[in-house]
Amino acid sequence: MQTAKIKLNPSRAVRAAVRQTSRAGFTLIEILAVILIIGILSTFVIPQVISAIGLGQSTACQANLNAIQRGFLEYQTKYSRVPKGSGVSFFASLITEKIWDPTVKNSKTLTCPAVELSFLTPGQDDVPVQDWYLPANKDVIDGGYSSYAGRDQKRHPLRSMKGKGKTALVADDNDGAGNHETTTNVLWDDMSVRALELVDVQTEGLLSEDEDILYIPVGPDSPVPALQTLTLD
Repeated sequence: MQTAKIKLNPSRAVRAAVRQTSRAGFTLIEILAVILIIGILSTFVIPQVISAIGLGQSTACQANLNAIQRGFLEYQTKYSRVPKGSGVSFFASLITEKIWDPTVKNSKTLTCPAVELSFLTPGQDDVPVQDWYLPANKDVIDGGYSSYAGRDQKRHPLRSMKGKGKTALVADDNDGAGNHETTTNVLWDDMSVRALELVDVQTEGLLSEDEDILYIPVGPDSPVPALQTLTLD
C-alpha cells in the first residue's frame, strides 16, 4: 500500500503568508484612519454642529417670545389690563383666558424649545401638549409647566406693558441650568426681545467670573435686578 504524497509549493506558501501580512497591515491602517477621522470630528466638526444647534434653539426661543409679545398686545386690547397671574400663569393666560386656541403649536410657544417637553411636569405625566394650558387647568399651572419664567405679579405687580425696555416680562427660566448656556433671552416691557449674555453680566460685576456658573440665574436671587421680578410659580 502506497502513501499519498502531498506536494508543497514553497513559493505559493510564501505568497499566501505575504498576503495575510498585507491584509493585517491594511486593517491596522484603516483603524488608525478611523481614529484620526474621529479625532478631527471631535475637535472641529462636532463642536460646530452643537454650536449651530444651540444657536438655532436660541433663535427659535426668541421667535416664541416675540409671539408671546404679540399675544400680550391682543390681551391688552381685549381686556384693557395686564394678566393677573404670576410666573408661568402670567403668560399662560394667553391660552387660559382664550386669547389663543389650545393647539399644539400655541402650547409649545409658551415654553423654551431648548428644553425637552418631557422634562416638564405635564410632559412627564403624558398630558397631550394641546391640553397643558386649558382653562380647566388654570389652577394647577405652576413652574413645572414651562421653561420660561414670568412676571411675579404678587410681589412686583405690573399695571402696564408700555415701558422703556428696562422691565422684564418673560425670560428663559435657567432652572438648574442655562436654557441656552451663556445666553438668556428676555421679553421686555417695550415689547422688544433682547438677550442678556453671561460675559456682559460678569463684566458689569453683577456675577463673579470665579463662580462656577455658566448661566445667569433668573428669579428673586438673580444678580440682575431686572430678572429678580420674574418667577416660575
